[in-house]
Amino acid sequence: MATSKDWVWGGGRDALLTTLQEIGIKLTTAPYKERGQRNGMMGIFCKNLFLKDRKGQFYLVISEEDAHIDLKRLRQCVKAARNFSFATADDLYTHLGVEAGCVSPFALINDTHCNIRVILDRNLQLCNNLLNFHPLSAYETSLISYQDLLVFVKFCGHSPEVVDMHTRDV
Repeated sequence: MATSKDWVWGGGRDALLTTLQEIGIKLTTAPYKERGQRNGMMGIFCKNLFLKDRKGQFYLVISEEDAHIDLKRLRQCVKAARNFSFATADDLYTHLGVEAGCVSPFALINDTHCNIRVILDRNLQLCNNLLNFHPLSAYETSLISYQDLLVFVKFCGHSPEVVDMHTRDV
């Protein structure tokens, strides 16, 4: 299978949607609505945290929007160097090519050096619902299956790590 490294990436939302279509991933994209205004919207909305450890390793952590993530426990699970901090706006743009509010796994297409570790909450793997992510635009949301999400993450050259973020055993 081709990877994103085999493609010439032109950037932006439209190029992303075209790329997804070309690799066989079908999305439904709709205007994004804030909490409380999502009546009738399908799928699970996801939280995407872009973190950095003390040694400079970046992590994209993906979970259900309402999930409580204990960052100290997560650090132990992924064997990160000391504590996490949230990446800066400059880090977001440099590594993912997006601004705050647009972080999503779709931005991994901009991580051409594969410097980001992708951490998926195990609960996403267990659900049967489609997942909502911003398609490089904070004003829209796109539905994707968990399996297609894995295809895309691997297409971008990353090896996703699945972590159970909801048990106390490390």
